[in-house]
Amino acid sequence: MRAMIAPVVKKIAHFALAAICWCGCQSRPGGETVSSVTTPAELGAAQARASERNLPLCVLVAEAGASRWDDQARTALESGGTRDGAGAALALMDLNVSRARATAARFHPLETPLFICLSPRGVIVSRDQKPITRGLILRRVRQAAEQSPELDAKLAALKESADKNKNDPAAQWALADFFARQQNALEAIPLLEPIAHSETAETPLRLRAWVALGRAHLWIAEPEKARHEAEAMMDTLGARTPEARAGGELVLGIGDANLKRAALARQEFEEAISAAPDSAYGKQAAEAMAGLPR
Repeated sequence: MRAMIAPVVKKIAHFALAAICWCGCQSRPGGETVSSVTTPAELGAAQARASERNLPLCVLVAEAGASRWDDQARTALESGGTRDGAGAALALMDLNVSRARATAARFHPLETPLFICLSPRGVIVSRDQKPITRGLILRRVRQAAEQSPELDAKLAALKESADKNKNDPAAQWALADFFARQQNALEAIPLLEPIAHSETAETPLRLRAWVALGRAHLWIAEPEKARHEAEAMMDTLGARTPEARAGGELVLGIGDANLKRAALARQEFEEAISAAPDSAYGKQAAEAMAGLPR
């Protein structure tokens, strides 16, 4: 009798285990999987997968446990309703992981949570800070899907022109300026550097590129590189171009304001205004100085 029961019990156990495994695999049916992104390589891989599917990539930068806003944003991103309704690839960057902090720097996360949507080709379409709700996520995903084709087409046209005219600073500037306006500072930097340091480009274009280069370094949390570029610009162009001194001091002031060195930032903004008060950089310095703490 015992010999007859054993095979039956074994068979029942086999089916039970199979059922448990099947249920576990189906515990999050449908919808997008939320990728965990820590390193630049992982972010690049997530972007590549989204591009292959012609989908936007939407990234939540948060720090688990740091605030209720962070935790609520993560819950909103990972909920079934969000994943089922998302027409985008979804990724989470948890700043509790030290490597993720360096990766997130390109998105300028002054505070968390931060929600970024990128086109299939990596153009930043939108960025939002708290509160990050499921409704906001789904709206931004729809917006990214609607706006990405135009942005990616513009990027393709500018890149084609830049590739065909590698020795034309104006063509390189057009692509760099597009990236800078979309807050893709990391992508803009390698295009801005050759223009800023070119001895053949016209001075007004060099100046615009050099100021943009300094500000791009500040955006991705590279203050020392920004300071170096600002000082190099003033050393190279400042003697004959007051706007170069204004632009350089503006970059220095923004950098020190970011580091909470208000007194030094005020002095640098004042220098920028004094150098070229009617220039765009002098006016920006005045606006920035007005926002400093008293």
